[in-house]
Amino acid sequence: MTDDLGKSPRRVAAWHLCLAAIPIVIGAYFAMVQAGVWPAGQVALYVSANVTFAVAALVVSRRLPAMRTILIFLAGSAAAGATGDVLFYVDALIHGEPPYPGVPDLFYLIAYPLMAVGLILVVRRRTPGWDSASVIDAAIVAIGAGYLVFLFLVVPLVDFGDKVTSLVSIAYPIGDLMLIVVGARLMLGAGPRTTALRFIGAYLGLVLIADAIYGFQTQAGTYVAGNFLDAFWMTASFCMAAGVLHPSAPKLVAVSNTATPDATPGRLAILAIAAITAPTSMVIQHLRDEEEHLVAAAVICNLLFLLVMVRMALLVQAQRHAAVTDGLTGLRSRRFFEQALGNQGERSAKSGVPVSVLLLDIDHFKSVNDTYGHNGGDRVLVEVTHRLRELVRPGDVVARYGGEEFAVLLPDTTTAQAVEVAERIRRGVSAAPIAVGDSRLLTVTVSGGIAGMPAAGTTEELVLAADRALYAAKHAGRNRVASADDQAIEEPVAV
Repeated sequence: MTDDLGKSPRRVAAWHLCLAAIPIVIGAYFAMVQAGVWPAGQVALYVSANVTFAVAALVVSRRLPAMRTILIFLAGSAAAGATGDVLFYVDALIHGEPPYPGVPDLFYLIAYPLMAVGLILVVRRRTPGWDSASVIDAAIVAIGAGYLVFLFLVVPLVDFGDKVTSLVSIAYPIGDLMLIVVGARLMLGAGPRTTALRFIGAYLGLVLIADAIYGFQTQAGTYVAGNFLDAFWMTASFCMAAGVLHPSAPKLVAVSNTATPDATPGRLAILAIAAITAPTSMVIQHLRDEEEHLVAAAVICNLLFLLVMVRMALLVQAQRHAAVTDGLTGLRSRRFFEQALGNQGERSAKSGVPVSVLLLDIDHFKSVNDTYGHNGGDRVLVEVTHRLRELVRPGDVVARYGGEEFAVLLPDTTTAQAVEVAERIRRGVSAAPIAVGDSRLLTVTVSGGIAGMPAAGTTEELVLAADRALYAAKHAGRNRVASADDQAIEEPVAV
């Protein structure tokens, strides 16, 4: 069906409906609350947010088998929250004031670990390895926020009524702390920053803010059912439902292609705020003449300081690694190769030990890019890199020297020995075709040039000699190795 202009109308997606429901459902809910009419309708509208979240997660779990376990945990969390809401309001209608703690609290508390497990599974799928930088960042945020939770929500509840009441009351901020830890790890970790992930972040932020205000109101005895906090909790659930239904949801579990997230200004600002929570709270307590928790604050400050130092050390290490590593192939950079060559050249000049250099060039690489695109060319580079690593010897230094050119530094190796290594590499690279696209295979060959010291007087002359030998190999027909010593090694196979 088309409109009057002949264009197909934009289809309204399910996640659009979830967002549209936020003002409509919440507005209707608070209108009923203010009017004091139809309590059953109030309950239905309030519970509809968590029910929408649970149903959305279960529906999508059937469509996305790869995320099924994750979505079942998330749906379980939403269902537990909805069950707690129904029981709470039923108690309110029957008893007037629901007993605390009661059965609804059991379901509310179960919702926390179910949500945490679901988000942990997302984290593990996005970064299956040990992302130490993200772990430290999340720990800094979690410790800073955890100290505030301890100070303002847990400590005041230790002597709150009887022991059972105190334990249940403390369990809520502990559940929030659980979400802070997991949420910080998810939001600060490596991986694509999709719209679905932003919806999860909105859910966590709204829930944690509402829970914190609820804790303060409970301590002050000012909390009443149906106040503005319900808007936070309802909006959070509708946002989570929208995130689950969004087209970018499958990318939530896409494996990150970066080893560590960038240290952006926003990330550094978050870490700075988290790091100053403990000392700032001490200043506030002092100015308000309140009891200062010196030991807890001192422990937190020391721990945060150590974590920040470790994070800085990892950042410096990552920068050094990036400076000497090629981003696409993971091989050493040309800069690193030249430094290593300089060290080996000095050693050869002093002691006379041999050192050789092998320059390799992928044959007809431009035609690969022209025919299969740069994605196909990148696949060739990555696979040739993998084969190079398997074919060189321990102690050899392999670097990406240029676009499609590689360099191998062969310490303690004569030119004759280097020829043997080069021939093994040449044969190994062309031994099996390389996938350059879906169902597209291509046999790739390389040409090589070899030079050695002390025959070459300096490292500069060594590289020039190897480059001239490489040119000779390509000029002779490619898919062969040439040495600076004899300028050509005949090879019957040519491309």
